[in-house]
Amino acid sequence: MRQYDWLWILIGIYICLRLTKNIWLPLIKGFIGEASISTLLCGLNNEDYKVLHNVMIRARQGTTQIDHIVVSRYGIFVIEVKNYKGWILGFENGREWTQSIYGHKNKFMNPIHQNYGHVKAIEALLKEYDISGVPIIPIVTFPGYANLKIKFNNALVVKWGDLNKTIRSNSETMCLSEEKMNSIFGIITIANVDSGETCQAHISGIQEKTNNEKHSIQEGICPKCGGDLVKRNGKYGDFYGCSNYPKCRYTKKI
Repeated sequence: MRQYDWLWILIGIYICLRLTKNIWLPLIKGFIGEASISTLLCGLNNEDYKVLHNVMIRARQGTTQIDHIVVSRYGIFVIEVKNYKGWILGFENGREWTQSIYGHKNKFMNPIHQNYGHVKAIEALLKEYDISGVPIIPIVTFPGYANLKIKFNNALVVKWGDLNKTIRSNSETMCLSEEKMNSIFGIITIANVDSGETCQAHISGIQEKTNNEKHSIQEGICPKCGGDLVKRNGKYGDFYGCSNYPKCRYTKKI
């Protein structure tokens, strides 16, 4: 079955679940986003770009799940996919961003920070094989119907339709031989531990981390460094900040 067929099947499932308001709707929505990007990435030249989808590799603290990795003669592109519509509000260095749609606001983790963790995991993996100096370019991508109300200085945050163009525009200097590119592709492929059990452990690890963070906040403790949380007043209202600022920049809106 062709990849396009899978995409249409997922879209059909998504429509059915939307009509029934099924609790699995967000999960299926995420699958559709990743399937759409998988299809788009097929448009890259497969001689210079090797694509991996849904990669899960072991990191210092458990595992990290990466939506897509493109290993190329020009470096490694690490792609974080978000399937949100409406206004997307936040700051490049903010801890959380906000989706505003139909009068409702939903917070989610800053995907730039999320993708930074993916980059560090790949760097650590390559270091195990004495590979260093390979450019790793993180990209965050949103669908065309998202309205991005965020200013970016250094980060690459683009719409789905501009993803391949962004990859090609960052492919000016060929820094890897074909042999080294294939070697890195093989290393990441072997390191991919994506399986049912590993996936469940990954989800459980995220849930445990979230619960620990909530508990720390309730106790007035900074979940990032262990300092005291202090109530402060800022431009956008009251929030908790770490007493170890500026060394620790953790904040939590009240």
